[in-house]
Amino acid sequence: MQSSPLPRIGRTSRALALAGCLLLILPQVVVIITSIDPNPAAIFPPHDFSLVWYGNAITRPAFREALVMSVGVASVCALVATAIGTLAALLVVRHRFSGRNVLVAALQLPMLVPEVLLGLGFLILFSRIGLRLSLVNIVVAHVVITMPFAVRVVIANLQTVSPSLEEAAQVLGASPAASFLRVTLPVIRTGIVSALIFSFIVSFDNFTVTAFLVTGRGTLPIEIYAYIRTESDPTIAAISTMMIGVSVVGIFVIDRLLGIERLSRTQAAH
Repeated sequence: MQSSPLPRIGRTSRALALAGCLLLILPQVVVIITSIDPNPAAIFPPHDFSLVWYGNAITRPAFREALVMSVGVASVCALVATAIGTLAALLVVRHRFSGRNVLVAALQLPMLVPEVLLGLGFLILFSRIGLRLSLVNIVVAHVVITMPFAVRVVIANLQTVSPSLEEAAQVLGASPAASFLRVTLPVIRTGIVSALIFSFIVSFDNFTVTAFLVTGRGTLPIEIYAYIRTESDPTIAAISTMMIGVSVVGIFVIDRLLGIERLSRTQAAH
């Protein structure tokens, strides 16, 4: 009897999945290892161990100023994008109206358009309307590119909440606003926190759109780009390692709060 090809296909799929994971992880491992090399030439693998480049990254004033700016911009964008995203999610999940599907597609559009085109579009738009405040321009652009992430996360969380809870609160005399604040909001708070973290990370790491809008001192990714144009030591590897650490912590928190696997299943189902 001829053996079934299914087990062989299963092994091939697992091997391909493992190879894909390694391709994603190995470059980051190389960056982390390079960051502890005391040699300015960034030899790989390193022959010694040193944290000198971490010290250079922390003590360099340009990096500190850029970090403060990145954290400030990302924090504001996360709050604004999540607030707008939550209201948009309530609208498309709890209401049926003409053009609903068009609105959902429009909310996701910034995720589909290449960031180079978005950056160029924002540059032309702000130039035409005479808005030349670099920080304001960056914040507005980052809100647009982070909002789709907030919308998707809150929609996925809100779709797991039965509308009957809000209806019961309103039957008992609560206004729509009160039922949202006292019933819906506490139930979806994990999704809102996850949306905040996602939006913060996307804004903090963004380079392409920001590069079109910055006119002076920029965010940390912009300062990193300016540094590598003149220097070649592992300082950037050290900064990248710290940014990888921040991203890993953010994803871990999201997984603990909402569950990435459950979030993915909900997104696929809807």
